[in-house]
Amino acid sequence: MATARIRPHHLLCERFLKLEFPDRGTEFQNIEQKIKNILRPGDPTMIEVAEGVDELCRVCPHCCGDRCEHPQGKEEAVRKWDGRILQGLGIAYGEARTSGQWYVFMKCRLPLDFCRMRCPAKLNCRVFETGAIPE
Repeated sequence: MATARIRPHHLLCERFLKLEFPDRGTEFQNIEQKIKNILRPGDPTMIEVAEGVDELCRVCPHCCGDRCEHPQGKEEAVRKWDGRILQGLGIAYGEARTSGQWYVFMKCRLPLDFCRMRCPAKLNCRVFETGAIPE
């Protein structure tokens, strides 16, 4: 069985984010699509919640020395977002489930308070759209 280590905001947000980042390159887009493809009901991929930089971060041009250096939110800010997502879901780093199990687990908890009140990308997120979270 395949295993992926994904940081909390990628685990939660990748399937809802409307934004695309062609400026981050083909490798980034390929890994982003790979993550979106496994975040589906019934997918058997084992996903562990990763602390810090994950596979998607590593191919991002804003990642330098295992840190996010994006002008709108460096590693410290991203770790705060990840922490709020962990808290909202009631989980911890290192927890692992299949992708399908994560899908079911998160479905009944979304949108998080963080999504409603603090997320910097909430205007570009499908989590608030009717039908975005299947019953």
